[in-house]
Amino acid sequence: MGDVVIVIDGGQRHGPDWLDQVTGELRADLEEIRGVRVRPVPAPAPEGAKSGVVEQIGQLAVSGGALGTAAWVVRDIVAKFIDRAGARSITIKKGEDELTITAASAEQIDRLLDLLTDE
Repeated sequence: MGDVVIVIDGGQRHGPDWLDQVTGELRADLEEIRGVRVRPVPAPAPEGAKSGVVEQIGQLAVSGGALGTAAWVVRDIVAKFIDRAGARSITIKKGEDELTITAASAEQIDRLLDLLTDE
């Protein structure tokens, strides 16, 4: 299974310190899953963005042979993270497929599970 990229969008209301903290928390939660590797992915600034107007974005790449098997655990971690972190949204990208979650609704979380288990 290829990398799954998780993008945390803090919007303009959260600063880089908050983003580093919550990205680190999510990374630590995901690293507890046996057989799953997590690494940071640098987020480029949007083209033409001026400092002070750039929205804060954190990215993690999640990979490993156990990712498909651990999809339920990843789903639960992401759902809990959304509730506690207060991010504007979280986008999960796998290849050409993408899912943006703005609230931990049951439907969005089930779609996340479908995305993670679809090979």
